[in-house]
Amino acid sequence: MNLKLYLLSLACVLIVASSPSVSMESPAIQLAQWTPTTFNAWRPYKNPAKLVQIGMNKGQVLATAGGPDREEFYYQGSRGNLFGVSDWYYLRTGFNSETTLLKFVGETLVSIAVTHAP
Repeated sequence: MNLKLYLLSLACVLIVASSPSVSMESPAIQLAQWTPTTFNAWRPYKNPAKLVQIGMNKGQVLATAGGPDREEFYYQGSRGNLFGVSDWYYLRTGFNSETTLLKFVGETLVSIAVTHAP
């Protein structure tokens, strides 16, 4: 490793360690409980042998995961460039409860986020 790269990485470590907003004592898992985790694919609760992936259309997701437990639709954009956004929520209740949000723009799945209950 060259000396410049070593000194730069050491300086970054010192800056992060001395930052008042970063607590070295708090475990990262506490943040994960409240922050959704994003994925490129998701196994539906009703059929875990199948896989839902970003890029699928609504029909493919319905065939793979079944209908959502909750659905929201809205328009998003600016300056006359509005596009339809659908949020599909799949809920798993019980011991290991979580909510999965599938976000579609038009007919295409663009993001998958999973939030675990605290």
